[in-house]
Amino acid sequence: MSINSILNIATSGLFASQSGIKTVSQNIANVNTKGYVRVEQQQEALNLANKNAGVQVSSLRRAANRFLQAASINATGDSGNQAAKSQYLSDLQSFFGDPTSASSLFSKVNTSLAVFETAVSNPGSVSVRRDIISNMQSLLSQLGQTSVQIQNLRTQADSEIGSTISQINKLLADVAAINGEITRGTIQGDATGAQERQSQIIDELSQLIDIRVDFSDDGVGKIYTSDGLFLAGFEASQLNYTPSSSGQTFYDTIGITYGTDPLQRTMETAIQSGKLRGLLDVRNHDLPDMAEYLGEFAAKFADAVNAVHNVSASLPALVNAQGVDTGLLSGDALGFTGQTALGIVATDGSLQRKINIDFDLGTISVNGGPTSPIGASIGSFVTALNTALGGVGSASFSGGALRITNSVAGNGVVFDEPLANQSLRGDKAFAHFFGLNNLVNSSQQTSFSTGLKSTDAHGFTVGDTFEMRLVSPNGAIMTDKTITIPAGNIGNIITSLNNGATGFGLYGSFGLDNGGAIRWTPNSGNEAMKLEMTKDTAPRTGSTLAFGQLFGFSQGARMARGSALSVNSQIAADPRKLGLAMPDLTSVAIGAIALGLGDSRGAQAIFDVTKSRLNFYSGLGVQGRSMTLGEFVSSIAGDLGTRTASAEANMNSAQNIKTEADTRRSNIEGVNLDEELIKLTAFQQAYSASARMIKAADEMYAALLAAV
Repeated sequence: MSINSILNIATSGLFASQSGIKTVSQNIANVNTKGYVRVEQQQEALNLANKNAGVQVSSLRRAANRFLQAASINATGDSGNQAAKSQYLSDLQSFFGDPTSASSLFSKVNTSLAVFETAVSNPGSVSVRRDIISNMQSLLSQLGQTSVQIQNLRTQADSEIGSTISQINKLLADVAAINGEITRGTIQGDATGAQERQSQIIDELSQLIDIRVDFSDDGVGKIYTSDGLFLAGFEASQLNYTPSSSGQTFYDTIGITYGTDPLQRTMETAIQSGKLRGLLDVRNHDLPDMAEYLGEFAAKFADAVNAVHNVSASLPALVNAQGVDTGLLSGDALGFTGQTALGIVATDGSLQRKINIDFDLGTISVNGGPTSPIGASIGSFVTALNTALGGVGSASFSGGALRITNSVAGNGVVFDEPLANQSLRGDKAFAHFFGLNNLVNSSQQTSFSTGLKSTDAHGFTVGDTFEMRLVSPNGAIMTDKTITIPAGNIGNIITSLNNGATGFGLYGSFGLDNGGAIRWTPNSGNEAMKLEMTKDTAPRTGSTLAFGQLFGFSQGARMARGSALSVNSQIAADPRKLGLAMPDLTSVAIGAIALGLGDSRGAQAIFDVTKSRLNFYSGLGVQGRSMTLGEFVSSIAGDLGTRTASAEANMNSAQNIKTEADTRRSNIEGVNLDEELIKLTAFQQAYSASARMIKAADEMYAALLAAV
């Protein structure tokens, strides 16, 4: 062996040891760097012309364990999913408050009605009346605030979905760029730095969306969703989404495009976990569910209170009874069954005029006298009522609202229902249906039982359209349909909705129930799908109510009921107008007292509202439940508590699994100082030995030169 060969062998050992020392030093320096994967130096014997020629560094590779990395990625996605849900549901629960606290929404429901019991023993007290109004205003205000806060949370979640997608797009672009660097680094002999950065990007990405990574031999990673949708390789896919404006109740889907391909595909179904899935779930399911429950409760609360207050009265009685927009037209069928009565009373409560109406027989009578026909339509009935009022008052109907006006100073109008065969249209008695003496006013329809029949003219503009969407539980759009208003009646619109090609006949059926509400019955297998109205019609001619508002198709209208309530402004301004008495129009003769100042039966009846069983619906009425207001409030609290507790438990479980996966991964991939110090010592000794060989070769050269 020549001296040059010895020098070359020693030099190769020197360089290999130097590289090893550098690698170990890098590992030791990153011992506390989270997610860092240690680098291992691979060496092999150097052969030249079939002769040993020293040592060379064959490669530097990260001690990555693909199996443990995949387990960590899956656990991270689940953790991100559950953490997002838990955060929003926890915020949502705080809006409702602790059910055991007197300041919670749940407690205020009972408090607002319990005050009426105080008025039973002291109905004339103005301070008691003010207390009733104050408690009612406090409850309605909290209902409104909670409803608005839920919608604000949905807007916040939607905005966060947009920012999360922006993060995902950036990380996917980073993955594509880093894959190119890994390829170049592999060619140059060291791609560990790029691979380390790649690992960090993948870990960050897995928190946002579920991913699966396929690695090539050189470490290039191709990213897919867990069900195989391609996200990134040497080029990155682009997720496309524009957050909706504030107050929006339906949202566009997330699209995905790849490279220069203009075809955009829907992505929701491919998103299984990660923060993005959690945000989609709370925005599409948890928050709107609670908003609809709250809206349904608010509506039933208002209706239950108004049902009593419309047949209750104050003294002096109501001067002018201004009804609300019912969405009806003068030409609509009258549609009431049973009997009702209205009276005109003087300031002392004496009965001046009594008008009895028998909807079953189609007649009206004044002061027990002969009967007259009321006709079959709303318009003909109002004409008959106006005639019956004579000189003491008048009745009119416009904009869907009935108005009864007194003509004699000091007189007031009161309403009464018989004990048996009470009047009914939809789910309300006469005065309640028209809202002639409401205690709680609403800017939204509280009930979608219109009383309309399939044979009634629909009253909407022929050729006008509304749009509806059927959405799967994971957010995928099953179908979008544009329904054109046909000529004819309500039944014709329902037929259009049920059309198999242009409507939703393939997925379920619509039908008009006995109360005039349109109910959706999904086909088997479609029960979890949701219908959303994305565009409503123009208002019904002569009314302010569009099709979705009138029949409850508009999710926004259903949700908004929670923030639409207020105490009647006239009663709020003058508590003496609060109806705590109940008139007697059945047994009292003309001139006798029909309304007493000390009567508190109205107060007792409103308090008893808490005991009444009501029919609660959600969405388009596919879920019907009969329960008291208290039971429904408890069900809301229980549902929300279950969702929140489940999300928190799932989050903790997912976090524990992630911690365990990360720990196992770190034990394999992380830096062990003892092992690295042993390696460092070995490389230092090898370096010293190689240096001594070089020195020996130098001495040999010196001896040869001296001998010459």
